[in-house]
Amino acid sequence: MITQVDDALCRLIGGHLPAGTAVRLDAPKPTWQTEADIQSVDLFLFGLRDAGESGAQPGKHCVLTYLVTARAGKVHEEHLLLQRALCVVIGTEFLPADLLPDGFPGRVSVRIADQDPTRLWTSLGMPARAAFVLTLTVPVVELIES
Repeated sequence: MITQVDDALCRLIGGHLPAGTAVRLDAPKPTWQTEADIQSVDLFLFGLRDAGESGAQPGKHCVLTYLVTARAGKVHEEHLLLQRALCVVIGTEFLPADLLPDGFPGRVSVRIADQDPTRLWTSLGMPARAAFVLTLTVPVVELIES
């Protein structure tokens, strides 16, 4: 379920970014500052927790928490990428069903978290950058591998 949600979230945000902008699932790292200029929005999955039963949707749910950052040649360009990503997710209550695989077992809610990412930057050993935190509540599918 995590990779399916990752893919859907990348397509949702990527569809609203300038041509040539990558949407990646990379963790922030100190080498960002020395790498070649890459224009991207990065979705770093850093939290997973049990959400229990949802009143609106039956069954168990998990909350996936992402740090959303941007990289570009100039800070102003990074802010524009973040603005586009933020506008997309603010206007999205649920991931569109057509972005999820056929038969996905329910809706995936999307919301901006009321969470300051500063401590996360510190724990990654990096100076704070503009970012926001996104949470998705996902139905849990029990998978049994044979």
